[in-house]
Amino acid sequence: MQTAVLTQGLGNCNPLTFLTGFEMGQTMYGGKGGTSLTSLGYFPMANSVTIPELLGLDKSAGTYTNPAGISSSSQGAVVPFGQGVQTLKDNARNNAVQMMVQSIGVRAGFAIGKRIFSKQRSFINNKVLKPLNLKSMVVV
Repeated sequence: MQTAVLTQGLGNCNPLTFLTGFEMGQTMYGGKGGTSLTSLGYFPMANSVTIPELLGLDKSAGTYTNPAGISSSSQGAVVPFGQGVQTLKDNARNNAVQMMVQSIGVRAGFAIGKRIFSKQRSFINNKVLKPLNLKSMVVV
């Protein structure tokens, strides 16, 4: 949860997208008025910042075949090393208070949940895991 707070606040994306660089985006084929495809892919000029963009990794896009059977290929964008660093700084400055509040909320939520569900956790530990000899490996 803390990772989600940080990646959303700094990179404007979820942890998986931040790590892999793949996100939902739209690709236009055939210029203005052409076919558009919304899919999971690599969009380095999007509003989010990902680790591949920060490291300057270049990923090639695949080939798309539209419903008419015409194939078109899109080139992978050349991504300069460190692209998005300024965006990270701006996001940190703009979202600092929001990230602090969310981080405190996550910690408080887990602390409250731990107390509320202590009986259920105890039941799982003592009545379910212990007879299966799993208590030494897993504790809830």
